[in-house]
Amino acid sequence: MRLPKTLAAIVLTAALPLAGCAQAGTEQPAPSPSSTATSKPAALSVTVQKLLEVDRAHPDKVAATFADIITRWDVANDRTETAAAVRAQPLMIPELAKRTVEPERNASQALWLELAPLGAFSEPTIRPGVPVDGDEGTDTENVAYRNLTATWTWRDADGKHLKDDQRKRNIFLVLTKSNGVWSVADYVTEDLPA
Repeated sequence: MRLPKTLAAIVLTAALPLAGCAQAGTEQPAPSPSSTATSKPAALSVTVQKLLEVDRAHPDKVAATFADIITRWDVANDRTETAAAVRAQPLMIPELAKRTVEPERNASQALWLELAPLGAFSEPTIRPGVPVDGDEGTDTENVAYRNLTATWTWRDADGKHLKDDQRKRNIFLVLTKSNGVWSVADYVTEDLPA
């Protein structure tokens, strides 16, 4: 699917500040072939690739991509878990994107401190969600409700397995369709008992 110009601009606007830029007049050395062969996939580059590939005409694909992005962290660059949600803003309606900001304090600070020296990053697995109490909502032509579960593995800077995170996160999403494009209108996450 080809992205509308507005969405492409949003993706680039979100990506550029996160990617970092060289100062004018400074020359950046080219990466050596050996360093790029073993380097980890940056959360930002994976996110941008997923944003460009997602088929916005299908709520299931938008929901799965969103769940993947918000559980994909790079502890060397992400100050909080919410940094991943900020990267997912192009999949949100404008009101939700505006409300999605990083908190001052990282709720996962202990884990970040443990994994940061290793250059760790998470690699999520997204599956159908665990049923929740109450009415999850009934899909209509312009509103869809999705419930997904994320688990993830932590890898070091070279991509080697560090450990499986014992958490299992339920992600409940409300998506809305406008002009044939599905977006996340709201979401709630909850860590489930191990």
